[in-house]
Amino acid sequence: MAGKGPDITYTRGDTVAKQMTLTKAGAAFDLTGLVNMEIVVNSEDEPATAANEQFRMPVTIVAPATNGIVEFQPAGVNVAARKVISDAYVPGDYFYDFQVDDAAGERITLLLAGKFTVQQDINKA
Repeated sequence: MAGKGPDITYTRGDTVAKQMTLTKAGAAFDLTGLVNMEIVVNSEDEPATAANEQFRMPVTIVAPATNGIVEFQPAGVNVAARKVISDAYVPGDYFYDFQVDDAAGERITLLLAGKFTVQQDINKA
């Protein structure tokens, strides 16, 4: 699949999940059997190494998998942990890809080189 991803804007400090609908040829992309889903954010659009990787966001399927809807948010086992992670995001313009593993364990890049913007938050309390 590996299409260019849509632009994503995330505000530093936020913990709420954002949703995205994946389509192929105008129809919902069936996510059945896909696991280990994550968005990887990097300051380079074609990095040679992981040196400029900024962070990773776990991605989960919003049931049913046949609707092609996923959600993503900062890593963490609870809201407090996600807040600590999100507070550490450095505001700026980055690039991301969205990778998954299929049932056989093969890695698939679904979206590549989308723009990922981290906005500065105002509230520092």
